[in-house]
Amino acid sequence: MFSFMRKTTILYAMTAAAIFAQVEYPTTPPELAGIKNLGTGINTPNSEYTPFVTPDEKYLFFQSNREPSAGPEGDADIWYSKNTAKNRGVDEPLFDVAANVGLPVSSVSLDGQPSLRKLPNGEHEMYFASFASGSRLGPQLTNIYYTAWRGGKWLEPVPVAELNTDYHDRMPSISEDGKYLFFSSDRPGGKGGDDIWVSELNTATNKWGPPVNVASINTAASEITPAIHSDGTTLYFSSNRAGGVGGSDIYFAQSVTRLADPDSADMLGQGFTSPKNLGKPYNSEFDDESPSVIASGERIYFSSDRHDGFGSFDIYRATVPAFARPIVRVIYKGKTLSGLGKKIVPAKIDIVSGVYKAHAETNVERDGAYGVNLASRKEYEVAVTAPGYRSVKEKIDARDLRESKTIEKDFRLVRDITLPASVKLEIQFVDEKGQAVSPQAKVKIAPVAKKTKALKVAKGKALLPLISKADFKSEDEAIAALDGYVLEVQAKKKRLPSLDTAKALSEVLDQYTGKLPEVIPLKFTMGDKNAEAVKPKPAEEAAAKPEKPEKAPEEKKTADKTALKFLGRLYFATNVADKITGDDERFLRSVAKRMKSNPGQKLVIIGHSDSRGTKPYNKKLAQRRANYAKKLLVAKGVPAKDIEVKSAGNSRRRYVNDNTDTKRQKNRRADIYISIAVVEEEAAAPKKTEASPTAAEKKEEAPAAAKPDKPDAVQPADGGEKPN
Repeated sequence: MFSFMRKTTILYAMTAAAIFAQVEYPTTPPELAGIKNLGTGINTPNSEYTPFVTPDEKYLFFQSNREPSAGPEGDADIWYSKNTAKNRGVDEPLFDVAANVGLPVSSVSLDGQPSLRKLPNGEHEMYFASFASGSRLGPQLTNIYYTAWRGGKWLEPVPVAELNTDYHDRMPSISEDGKYLFFSSDRPGGKGGDDIWVSELNTATNKWGPPVNVASINTAASEITPAIHSDGTTLYFSSNRAGGVGGSDIYFAQSVTRLADPDSADMLGQGFTSPKNLGKPYNSEFDDESPSVIASGERIYFSSDRHDGFGSFDIYRATVPAFARPIVRVIYKGKTLSGLGKKIVPAKIDIVSGVYKAHAETNVERDGAYGVNLASRKEYEVAVTAPGYRSVKEKIDARDLRESKTIEKDFRLVRDITLPASVKLEIQFVDEKGQAVSPQAKVKIAPVAKKTKALKVAKGKALLPLISKADFKSEDEAIAALDGYVLEVQAKKKRLPSLDTAKALSEVLDQYTGKLPEVIPLKFTMGDKNAEAVKPKPAEEAAAKPEKPEKAPEEKKTADKTALKFLGRLYFATNVADKITGDDERFLRSVAKRMKSNPGQKLVIIGHSDSRGTKPYNKKLAQRRANYAKKLLVAKGVPAKDIEVKSAGNSRRRYVNDNTDTKRQKNRRADIYISIAVVEEEAAAPKKTEASPTAAEKKEEAPAAAKPDKPDAVQPADGGEKPN
């Protein structure tokens, strides 16, 4: 049976059932299989066996008993060849004439069955099989040894003592991450003949754990030459089990756990899928063994003693059949949004394929984003659900993917409502007391209108047509469009502050379920504390005085004869609490230095947000910003016990009317104060009235304080839907 192995005195029993059993196996057209003998540069009249190709197809290692050998005539050594093709892994390989690896790896005994792994530093380590000798420790039969390439040479091999026994332990295959070592052995405890075993590395001790029989792929026949692919999921091997094409055939199986989750830390937990025969012409009536597949899954190298070779065993190359290719990573990500707008919809995403299930959830804090790692060779069903929205279902077909891919999919959810024939807005204007007022008003519906138009207001009300269902192909299309509208309103009335605001219709629709009314009321208050002052005309803007920031109440003197002195502030991007905008390293160092020089003083950090978003959400976001500022200062050496954090949410904005990107950016901040004695404060600065801004805020850059806002640090406007 295994011709070459007989030469090493290893005998295998083949039952009559294995010889005569008849089952169906796949057949690939010869022109697609592309089987090719590697030729005289690699193969000789001797035996070339157990090829290992590096995942990038740069090097080919194998064993051969050709000359010149490192030991007595007839013993096998490890040989290697370099692929000189310009675009390795893609172009047709061009291997140099093979060379002996040499001492100390090749020895007077049999040395072969190599498996290599590239280390983080770019060098390689190698596991291989050999007999023990006077200079090579180990039990009497074949053992597994380890060596590594260091300083331009192979280190003296050492036995993998945890795996070697008094039986034949050989044909090692190391996983790409170095965590698992597969090998073949005829030790007791298997299913019969040779079985494939696997050991997991104990990273704490750097020792290999007790070998486990890979029961899901072993049979009463012999399973040999395991080769775990660099995908960490697909295992190729050879077996003379019943139902094959010839003596020994090439099979493959895949980790059930890794098929479900390619990032799973456990390859072995659920065993392997049922092995599949590669079929003809990869397998023949002869022995076809030692499969090795490059990272892309395009090509397979194997050894065979089929009749068209140069010697006993030759090395061949072929194109991997589609059904037997390794898995590739599929990243499936996107956002869940409302209709055609930017409103984030918290949703659940469930992905199912057979027994595999993945689940993801989106929320406002993560900007509505989701991401799931999937594996190829599967078809997935995706279901997206969100309260108040119609569920969405779709399929992902990853069965034919040959390389890693990112699939980006934003789910535009449609509200679970029905529309009347047409929808109008009843815009109402009131003053602070709730009394109706009739201002001069203009409106624009973005993005459908380019210009504002006058609104006829009578008795505080105006009717504005929004949408006609007949203008759309379907009701879902009309709802999606309506959900993306933004109403921009400008209004003026004597003795009342002007109104210039925008309202996303998605916020208005949140209050409705079932059938939407034909007329939707929408109220605007003129004169409330958040109303914007009358805008200056363009010609006046250059001469207008800059708006003074609101004074922070925390700078008042406190009852315990201490005051808070403003040191500076850190700025944050929209909806971000764990990263500051700009480089404030110098400022943080100066604060830490001051605290070190003044032991006993305390810092107070107050987090803030801009006006968008709900008050509860902004309160939490501002607290997180303060906590992050504290974390940065603690990292600089400030004792955590000397820092107090508070949240002002959006209640103490520097710019109350943050109706521009720049103003909103300056409201997204964490203010840092130091608690000092009142005497020091009064001696250091003249008295300030409560209405006056602090000197530090006037300057905006106290000694070593936060740098001024940079235009490129300001986040773009988003229609007002996103909290911050």
